[in-house]
Amino acid sequence: MNIDVALTVRGLANEREWVGTTDLLVEVFEDERLENEVFVWMGETEDGLFVRAESDYPVIFSGFFRWSAAFEDRLTRRVTALVPHARVAFDWGYPDEE
Repeated sequence: MNIDVALTVRGLANEREWVGTTDLLVEVFEDERLENEVFVWMGETEDGLFVRAESDYPVIFSGFFRWSAAFEDRLTRRVTALVPHARVAFDWGYPDEE
């Protein structure tokens, strides 16, 4: 299954949380062996600091729905352990269904 990987972590209060969350996401995608498919970057809007991870092109997954539920849970727990007030939003894309 082809999946557009995208997620955003918002609610970061300062540069320490911003950099720490960026480093955490880079580590997580390396652990998942997606470091060559998913890029992590930092940004800022009127609403504050955020970290975004997304793929430039669809990533091929086998057993995506089993993996994604566990991945979302693991990642959310790790982010909130680091920054309790952070909010993680997943935005999976399904280009095969378009």
